[in-house]
Amino acid sequence: MSVKEKLLSLIEQDSQEKDHYLSTQELADKLALKRNTVSHYLNELVKENKLIKVNTRPAIFLAKKKAEQEAGRELASEYDSLATLQHLKGEDVFATVIGNDKSLYSQIKKLKAAASYPGSLPVLINGQTGTGKSYLAKKYFDYCVAENYLAPDSKFISFNCAEYADNPELLTSTLFGYVKGAFTGAEQDHAGLFDQADGGMLFLDEVHRLDAKGQEKLFSYLDTGMISPLGAAGKNKKVNVRLVCATTEEIKSSFLVTFIRRMPVQITMPPLKKRTTSEIRALIIYFYIEHAKKINKAISINSQAFLALTSASFANNIGQLKNDVLLSVASSLEKNPQATQVNIKLADLPQELLLANLDEGVVLPANKSDLLIKPDSKVSSFLGSPQRLNYIQKTIQKIFLLYRQEKFSSFKAKAIEAINSLCDYLIFKKDDLKIGELPLALIKKTLDQKVGYLQNDQTNEFNGNIIVAISSYFYFRQEKSWPISVAEGKMADEIVAKLNETTYVKPVVQLILDTVNNLLNLYTDEVDRLFLTLYLENIQREKSTDIVHCILLAHGYSTASSIADAVNKIMGEPLLDSFDMPIDIEPAAIAQKVADYIRVRHVNNGLVLMADMGSLEKIPELLELDISFPIVIFNNVSTQLALFAADYLKKRRPIEAMAQNMNQNIHNDYRTIFPKMIKQDVIIVCCTTGVGTAIKIKDMIKESLPAKTKVMIKAYSYDALKIDDQEDVLKRKYNILTIIGTANPNYQNIPFISIDQLVNGSKLNVLKEALKNDLTSQDLDNFNDAVLKNFSIERVINSLTILDTKAVIKNISQCVGHLNNYLTPRLPNQIVMALYVHVSCMIERIIRNQSLENSPRNFHDSPKKRQGMAVIHSSFAPLEEIYNIKIPLTEIAYIYELIFNSGNKIKLRQ
Repeated sequence: MSVKEKLLSLIEQDSQEKDHYLSTQELADKLALKRNTVSHYLNELVKENKLIKVNTRPAIFLAKKKAEQEAGRELASEYDSLATLQHLKGEDVFATVIGNDKSLYSQIKKLKAAASYPGSLPVLINGQTGTGKSYLAKKYFDYCVAENYLAPDSKFISFNCAEYADNPELLTSTLFGYVKGAFTGAEQDHAGLFDQADGGMLFLDEVHRLDAKGQEKLFSYLDTGMISPLGAAGKNKKVNVRLVCATTEEIKSSFLVTFIRRMPVQITMPPLKKRTTSEIRALIIYFYIEHAKKINKAISINSQAFLALTSASFANNIGQLKNDVLLSVASSLEKNPQATQVNIKLADLPQELLLANLDEGVVLPANKSDLLIKPDSKVSSFLGSPQRLNYIQKTIQKIFLLYRQEKFSSFKAKAIEAINSLCDYLIFKKDDLKIGELPLALIKKTLDQKVGYLQNDQTNEFNGNIIVAISSYFYFRQEKSWPISVAEGKMADEIVAKLNETTYVKPVVQLILDTVNNLLNLYTDEVDRLFLTLYLENIQREKSTDIVHCILLAHGYSTASSIADAVNKIMGEPLLDSFDMPIDIEPAAIAQKVADYIRVRHVNNGLVLMADMGSLEKIPELLELDISFPIVIFNNVSTQLALFAADYLKKRRPIEAMAQNMNQNIHNDYRTIFPKMIKQDVIIVCCTTGVGTAIKIKDMIKESLPAKTKVMIKAYSYDALKIDDQEDVLKRKYNILTIIGTANPNYQNIPFISIDQLVNGSKLNVLKEALKNDLTSQDLDNFNDAVLKNFSIERVINSLTILDTKAVIKNISQCVGHLNNYLTPRLPNQIVMALYVHVSCMIERIIRNQSLENSPRNFHDSPKKRQGMAVIHSSFAPLEEIYNIKIPLTEIAYIYELIFNSGNKIKLRQ
């Protein structure tokens, strides 16, 4: 084999690993050749299109055929950075960050969001000394370059604000530059760090060392994008710099509130003690590999020494761990500098570390083999083989496969079916209830406290049944997680985005993920968002379409399932479920299975039980549930009976009509059990912008109410309340006390209170009257005071957006004033208030590149409407320049509808 063939073979083998690439020197050492000889042959292989050269220092060479297979496209022969090549291959720059799929997952997700935001968002990284803030900031820069958010030749400028903290003038000149004559010794113009970082990224470490004036100068740049060199008063210049700041201090007490408001992306780096054991092991191994490369020697780590490092508590986090690894290598080298292999033993570790381990009672067994780390070792080689596929992973991979193979409508039905099967499996799985750090009961309790009060747009309460399913999922996920590929992550995001076009569960999904991340300290990824969206979409789908469930119950090995399978295939969708039962099963055991089914399937609109024996008709009496739906029981189940039932289920016919017609046509006896209906007192909150805004307003009302109230607050989009028959459906189910919102759905005999009437207090008496049977006089007075305090216009808008509240109110006020010049009469307070809420949400929505949850209703084009929309666009045009946005036609149409379809007889001036 020639030298070139040997080189190509070595590189092809090395390309199997993504976290390490052989340098020219390493290749020369392996082949016992001179470096310049190897370099010559490598460059020839590049010219022959067999290798890709990455012009880093040192240069990296990759097998081109393998790289093109991974990328699914042709690649060039040379690249300036590895990050650019990884991006073309579909790899994620952050994939090499230890903890990217666990401890640092949410942090990296926020950085990716900041990177993709139009014009970028400033980032503030908080964390103890040595947690990796600077390292993550540099990785963020690499990611921005790889994703083409920054040019390949852009710069990453790093600066520690502590260096000039005691000299504000010097700090200002360092950051923003100065002009000739600005101070004694300023003999010529000097560019600052912002100039150097123009078009790139500026990382300001220890940013809390800036005084108030320094922070003001920074947020002045964030507001305007302009800087002013020292001594050049009034001569501002435009720069384009992505700003990343880092601090070790508590954010609220160390910065101006005005500065913090301009740092919307705030992430916290976890201390080393909160990183997972596998991450700590990976970090230790990574540092030893780096030293093995540097000294070009293998390093053997005694198992006791390795465990001591893994178990130690490092006050200065990763920085201290890195130093302790360095000291252990230096200690071993000093003892035997001529050895071909460095041997790390307990005695080579710092004494303080060993004493700390002793104080904490750490036992260091000596029965494990030593770790041998070579210069070409990979971290992944020491972390064990990946787990075999678990049931959650199998389900998600099945969903990915379905998405690639099916049309979306067909995919959606089959994916939901797969999620239902997964939930069944997890809820009824009894053999694995002692895994992970968090017990199932704790997860249930936490989720119930934080999201148990929620509902989606179709009035689905997040009751115990839903919480059980979600809790069971996250209980098993804490030990059944796996790293997904970049392509799978993008596919999951794509599926969720399509689902969110027709569902209202997005805010609820985010709240659940935030709860799981922040309170339970579990790490979530795209898979979890996909699961929750599909699961909650299924609940919404079932309840919004009035699905009646049907179970076939029969004794025997496969009697019920055979009938159900045959009928479902004939009908073309899974309409019937089945329970095959042993001959000697007790009715109570069957009732328990039915009760579990009701919980898991979220039965709400009716249940049909088809049994093979009359004795099973007592099942409803054995159910330990308070049902809110009718149950119909048929005896003597048959294929004919099942087909008749499936046809009615498919046509979404009412359960009572189904029972009567089946009895008339098939002459089969049946029994119907109706629930005892007790209507719940409810206050409805609605918003024209969508259910997400309504939920936030609802939260403010709940904050004002005493905790002991029994009245439920339910949030809807305005359009959801205007669905045909929705008024009758809600009135049958609830005792609606009042409706609060930005537009009146005009429900008969239900008082409406607009948001502006809450703000000015003019209709508080209506709200107090609605609550008089639930609250005492003192409670009502306290509620009155709380509403007046909580529902100021600033508080309302501040709760709905991240925009500067005072500024947005001022800007919208000017636009409304301009609009009033074209209208007669002037806009009433109710519409003005609705515009404040809607337009502030609209600005943020456009900035975030999101669309309206609901399209304008019944909007038809006409000359009159075109004229009105032109006036509206002209009036609100200043917002486009202020916030660097473009208001789309749909948003203008929505504002038109809000103004001219409000029943206030508002017209354009002639």
